[in-house]
Amino acid sequence: MENLDRLLHVTLLWIIGALIFAMMLVTFGQVIARYALANSLSWSEELGRYIFVWITFLGMAAAFQSRAHVALDFLMSLLPVKPSHALAVFNTLLVAIVGVTLLVGGISLMRFGLNQRSAALGIPMYYVYVVIPFSGAMLAYFALRATWKQAVSGKQVTFDEKGAL
Repeated sequence: MENLDRLLHVTLLWIIGALIFAMMLVTFGQVIARYALANSLSWSEELGRYIFVWITFLGMAAAFQSRAHVALDFLMSLLPVKPSHALAVFNTLLVAIVGVTLLVGGISLMRFGLNQRSAALGIPMYYVYVVIPFSGAMLAYFALRATWKQAVSGKQVTFDEKGAL
């Protein structure tokens, strides 16, 4: 399971990196087209926005696995060990619930997007919305793994430098 966690995390990071690069190319292309060629690309702003949405949702799951989200641990540092551990398990369980909510809500949004097309690109909005249930599933998986490890180990889970539990 550790290898699967690492593989999923690294894959997410590579996809995010590729999307950031693609967004940079689209934005740079728009600047060149507008100022050097005096002809604006009609689709670049919309594509850049959709790529940014993908980066945001995928980044949410990757950041949880990397423990890069902002965390308020003041209360946990004040509590004794057992209540602090219970609070950590409860916290990761709540994150898993958020992931499942994104999964279920994202599937509904995808169904709605089957009947919509984007204005400039003309693509089905399904392609934009598919990232929501995918990232929700990744977040739920990573959070449930962290919850399980915390519950079984009896202590707060730490992550190694490669982002694995």
